[in-house]
Amino acid sequence: MKHDSEMTWIDNYYESLEFFYWEPQHLGKKKSPDSKIDTLKKAQNRLRNMEVTLNQNLHQFFLLAPNLLRNELFSQLFRKNFQGDFFLEGRNVDEKFKLNNCVQPDILFNSETQTVAVEMKIGAKSSLNQVLKYALLGLAVELQQKCEKEHFLVFLGKGNFADQWDEKFESIGSLRDALMKENFEIFFANKPFYIEHLSRFEQILRNLSIHFLNYEEFSSCLLRELPLTSDLSSGAQVYRKLIGGVIEEFKGRGLIS
Repeated sequence: MKHDSEMTWIDNYYESLEFFYWEPQHLGKKKSPDSKIDTLKKAQNRLRNMEVTLNQNLHQFFLLAPNLLRNELFSQLFRKNFQGDFFLEGRNVDEKFKLNNCVQPDILFNSETQTVAVEMKIGAKSSLNQVLKYALLGLAVELQQKCEKEHFLVFLGKGNFADQWDEKFESIGSLRDALMKENFEIFFANKPFYIEHLSRFEQILRNLSIHFLNYEEFSSCLLRELPLTSDLSSGAQVYRKLIGGVIEEFKGRGLIS
C-alpha cells in the first residue's frame, strides 16, 4: 500500500498558525473585517512568505539540531576551528544585554569567547548602519559578560554578496572600507549610554569577521550533515526529518531551486 507524503514539521508549524486564523479569540483577539487578509489562502501565503516565520523556523531548527552542527558550520564558513559550547540566545536579547531597542539580531549564538550573529534577508537590502548595529551588539555582550570576545557576522541571503546592498558592494573588503569611513559619533548620537566605549566599538568593528552565505550554499551545508538512509537509528531518522523540513521551507519560498 502506497502512503501519501507525511507533512514536515515545517508544515505542522504553519498549520498551527492557521488555527489562530480561524479562532483568534484564543489569543484574546478577534478578526478585523477591514483586513485585506480575508481568506485562509491569503493568510497562508502571507505566513509562508514573511521573514519572521522563516526566522522562527531556523531558530527551532538550531534548538533541535545537534549542538555540534553549530561549531562545524561556523568552522566551514570562517575557516577557523570553533570549540566550546555555543548558546542560542532567545528573543530577550534586547533586555538581556541592555540594548535599549538599538538592535534585534535574527539569530545570535554566544560562547565564553565568541559570538556569531546571523542576519537573514529574503527581500530587503542590508545597510552599513545594520552592520554597525551588530558591532554594537558585540560590545553590549562584552559589557554584560565583562570580557572581550571575538565576533562573527553571517549574512544569509539570496543571490550573491552584491545583491544584498543598495550600494552593490562587490566584496567584504569594499564593505569594510565603507564601514570605517562612517561617522561613529553620529551613529552613537542616540545611544549615549555606549559613547564612553567608542574605542572598543571601533576595535570590534575593525576585527569583525563577516561572511556571506546564500540559501543554496546553506542547504548544501545541511545536506552534507544528512545521515545515510541506511542509518535507521532513532537519532538519524529525527535528523533527516529536521533537515528535510528546512530544505522544503527554502524550496517553498523559492530561495533554492
